[in-house]
Amino acid sequence: MNYIGNFLKRKDAQLYLTLIFLIIVIYTLRNFIGVILLTTIFSYLAIKPSLFFKKQFKVPYLLAVILMYVFGLGLFISAITYAAPLLVEQLKVIPNMISKAIVDHPYLNKNIDKLINQAIHSSEIVSNSKNVLITGLREAGHVGTGFTHVVLAIFLSFVYSTSHNRLLKFGHEFLKSPYREFFKNIYYLVRKFVLILGKIIETQLLICSINTLLMAIGLSLLKMPSLLLLTIIIFIFGLVPVAGVLISIIPLGLIAFASGGLIRVAEVIVLVVVIHLFESYFLHPRLMAGRTDLPVFVAFITLIIMSELLGGWGLIVGLPIVSFFLDILGVHSSEKKKKCQKQSKKKITKYYRG
Repeated sequence: MNYIGNFLKRKDAQLYLTLIFLIIVIYTLRNFIGVILLTTIFSYLAIKPSLFFKKQFKVPYLLAVILMYVFGLGLFISAITYAAPLLVEQLKVIPNMISKAIVDHPYLNKNIDKLINQAIHSSEIVSNSKNVLITGLREAGHVGTGFTHVVLAIFLSFVYSTSHNRLLKFGHEFLKSPYREFFKNIYYLVRKFVLILGKIIETQLLICSINTLLMAIGLSLLKMPSLLLLTIIIFIFGLVPVAGVLISIIPLGLIAFASGGLIRVAEVIVLVVVIHLFESYFLHPRLMAGRTDLPVFVAFITLIIMSELLGGWGLIVGLPIVSFFLDILGVHSSEKKKKCQKQSKKKITKYYRG
């Protein structure tokens, strides 16, 4: 009993027990995890530039937040208004391109009727088609739910951002309660995860934007059709770290085959490989330094496991979660990380003493 009592009095033991408590709470609220994460990300992306805007232009913080949201929403609405009609027109062209590619391809043109008849009379394919249709309808319902979550998260993040200072004062009241050590641990863990998540998301957005710009230039030089559609696809998949570039090859390859055959597919694959190498050996090491130093293999395993545990969200927050646990456990893969760990330990010691 004395051993257990002494163990529970240790600062690190209390920190890890608090972490276990937070994991249980998050698991209990797993149905709301999408709204919570979106609110956290939007709040981080709003508060940081608002503080910068306030400092540079000497304007009230509240005004800076309002201007930031008005600018962001205005830019999004303008982009949708401009891009939607053009996007619809480009989507209409793709079926005709694919059908023309099939007709022009000797093997497919010769055997298309045979392949269709086999598909129609194959019970396995029919059964799989039904499953695909049911899955598609279910996912369509998820899209509506996801849109609702995004709108709710934008509203909650706006309320949080505008009342950020007041909420901080309210939160600090917990640090003066009889259970201040418990709340100190919660504050420390939540703050660390939010900072890691925010920095990785922020950096991934920058990497994704640069990759999208380079890919758009490369695809325009290759004279690929539906450039706006391809740019949007590349940007969306680019938000997924590491695996996004590889996933984007599938839609890019289909449109490339429809527009120029196998030669165009080879050109697009070469372009994707070149951009991916540029990201892996130049952009990622420089922009992600201090965020996460996970090897590519570990990153892929993390994405696979997290996608199974958390669904689509695992692809976005998987790396921040692993980086957070590595930071808490003191596991690092570079000398720079070790130096940061020493500085972090000094801050933690100062924090607990304070």
